[in-house]
Amino acid sequence: MIPPSRRLALALIAAASLAMHLKGLTTPPLDYHYHRQCNTAAIARNFHEHGLRLFQPQIDWDGPNDGRAATEFPLYMWLMGLLWPWAGLAAVWGRILSAAFSALTACYLFFLVEEDSGRRPAFWAGLLFSCLPLEIYFGRTIQPEAIALCATVAALYHWRQALGPARPWKHWLAATACLFLAVAHKLPAAYVFAPLAWLAWERRGRAMFMDWRVWASPLLAAAGVLAWYCYAKSRGNYVVPTNPTQLQGLLNYSRIGYYMQFQFLSRFPELAATHAGLLFLAAGAWITVRKERRMFYAVWFLSVAAALIAYGGYAFHHEYTSLPFTPVNAALMGIGLSFLVDKAASLRPPRRGQALAGLALLALYMPAYGMFRIKHWYRQSFPALDKAETAAALISAPSDLFLSNERAPSVFLFAMHRRGWWVDLAQPQAETGLDDYIRRGARFFAAEKTGIFQDRSGATASRFYARFPVAYDDGKLLIFRLRPQP
Repeated sequence: MIPPSRRLALALIAAASLAMHLKGLTTPPLDYHYHRQCNTAAIARNFHEHGLRLFQPQIDWDGPNDGRAATEFPLYMWLMGLLWPWAGLAAVWGRILSAAFSALTACYLFFLVEEDSGRRPAFWAGLLFSCLPLEIYFGRTIQPEAIALCATVAALYHWRQALGPARPWKHWLAATACLFLAVAHKLPAAYVFAPLAWLAWERRGRAMFMDWRVWASPLLAAAGVLAWYCYAKSRGNYVVPTNPTQLQGLLNYSRIGYYMQFQFLSRFPELAATHAGLLFLAAGAWITVRKERRMFYAVWFLSVAAALIAYGGYAFHHEYTSLPFTPVNAALMGIGLSFLVDKAASLRPPRRGQALAGLALLALYMPAYGMFRIKHWYRQSFPALDKAETAAALISAPSDLFLSNERAPSVFLFAMHRRGWWVDLAQPQAETGLDDYIRRGARFFAAEKTGIFQDRSGATASRFYARFPVAYDDGKLLIFRLRPQP
């Protein structure tokens, strides 16, 4: 049943999106991909506490250094910082913002598909987008993925409008701004330049090469992205790769064959499409490419696939890099499902009812499978950090520097609301590094009372207990005092 009005269709799509993102909406950023979420939340909290200076994002994991962070464009984190004190929700505002941007993405997808395929495929596309596992989870994490994806789909919609007969400037400006926000928040979103170019070719043909507005928009957006990263990396603390050397280590092309087969034979069907969705997607691809000779969605799909291959090891180790597949997959699924429903409706009873019931079951399977497939991602890690901020406040001053025995340094420091560094005691020469941090001002060392600290008589634990007094121990969180109290 398709809503009789466009407004009702959009309301139902937005409501479905918000409903799919309610799970875990109020939890701390300690579920799956906690490292990236705590990074983001820490920078947002610093915006709140140190002034809402958009161009001065700050981190907590470089000791007392409160200089500029070399991170992606921080609008999302700035918005979190702006909202931080309202209703006492703090970091939860990050999840709310992500869920809101995800709902807006679903609506923009509706607009995009409606223009070339009609309201019914657009309605299905908007609904199915929110049922894909990657979107269900990463559409509400405390990361800039949701705002980047929203800006990407919005850029495609406004760009298509800007290329229309009237050539409206408001859509040209919106497309340029959205293109900048998409790529500035997530560099891998640069794949969107390919479908934008295809849209220009579809609408303008050879005339696009002489149309200065077609060139000015992507050049302005790219110049803005380049300007931000040049500014961010100059004297900035490392958060994301901002130079070729850092990127090279993440890409790891030596295993590109394995990465590709994993991406497209495992992650794609399970997380970016679902098995039932593959049927709808295949039908949509057949309709658009083979039957109607419309290549826009194919170009969009292939550009995402090419970007994932280009990002090699980085894309393999981070599931959220496959999130850009979800809107284009959903667009093709909506078109395919609408086609299959028409085919089923043309059958004679009782086959008509059987076919429609089968399609309904497949469609309902998608959100059920999506939630089941990723249920373990919602589990909270680090139970020792439940009372970490209270513990830190009991034994230390806000200016005291901490060390943590966690390779994701922002996790402990965010939970304790302190600045400092990390040291991995499992590594050789770790205690030499520990002494160096003590000389640089580290006053406390925090660790979970597990692993090397589970047995007090173990080699590392016994040295720590002999050398440093225990400042806090609740059976889960262990904090040593590294320097005398002033």
